[in-house]
Amino acid sequence: MRRMPSTLLRLLQNKYIATALAALIWTTFIHDLGLPFVLKEARTLAKAKKELVHVEKRNEALRQRQATLLSDPKALERFARERYFMRRPNEEVYRIVD
Repeated sequence: MRRMPSTLLRLLQNKYIATALAALIWTTFIHDLGLPFVLKEARTLAKAKKELVHVEKRNEALRQRQATLLSDPKALERFARERYFMRRPNEEVYRIVD
């Protein structure tokens, strides 16, 4: 069995250093808010930020589309006909489903 160096053993016998080392180990690995938890939450936060950027881009595209529909009557008619199958009087609409 290997023996610890005498300087390390002497440092661990000092109650202040031993207490500080125990506290460091406790807060890093054992405590509920330890290092593994912080790293996991950092990854979750990074993923949420990426998703937020994606959602903001999608919202901006939808705002632009809404502005186009509200300002252009032909675009609004086209949207209504394609999306909600609206039709003009005396007009037949056929829907083809895959």
